[in-house]
Amino acid sequence: MGWKLKRVEVKLEHNEEQDLCLVLAPEKRAAIHGVVKFPDGTPAKNAVVKLFKKKCSDACDLIPVTFTFTDECGQFLFGVDSCVDYVIKVFFYKPEKKVCDNVDHDC
Repeated sequence: MGWKLKRVEVKLEHNEEQDLCLVLAPEKRAAIHGVVKFPDGTPAKNAVVKLFKKKCSDACDLIPVTFTFTDECGQFLFGVDSCVDYVIKVFFYKPEKKVCDNVDHDC
């Protein structure tokens, strides 16, 4: 179990001492971190990673929560509630042909 970070601001005068007793509260949130890679092991930069909550025991009954894109190392991160069943789906698309702004000629 983790503990919430607690911030306490303290300002001391010359030759002053303060004794503090800090009580940390339990942290009930969680995190999902992952890496998306291609079959050859290279990171999949800019892949879409979508997070869903499972609605019930039906694997197809999903509630969209959020999405992100992988960074240059193929990594992603979600801050989530604990004790919830999640499903992650990943999609990567790379166009085969360059898209032109001008439709009058080929690229």
